[in-house]
Amino acid sequence: MGQIRVAKKKKLVVKTIAFGALSLAMYGVFFMNSALLMTYFTKGLYYAALPILTVFAFSFVHGSFASNVWTLLGIEASQKRPEVRPTAQPRPATRQRPRPRAHLST
Repeated sequence: MGQIRVAKKKKLVVKTIAFGALSLAMYGVFFMNSALLMTYFTKGLYYAALPILTVFAFSFVHGSFASNVWTLLGIEASQKRPEVRPTAQPRPATRQRPRPRAHLST
């Protein structure tokens, strides 16, 4: 049982390092080639999809890295348990609402 946890933790450490290195490499490439990227990103037409795809790529890589770091630190999201509500009881019979009546007295 302990062997499995160690193997999973080692795998998680390797994934964390890989995503961290990939994230760092992506930031480095984009900052070093910002002029070239701006040339393509501002062309319009089909090139307009490049910034969106780039954001999705950064989001996935950096998000995976951050998630793995938090998991290695032992910080996990709380698991919200669904509320168990008691069975519904029958509603009491509804009464008719009183209606205001206007009368003219002559």
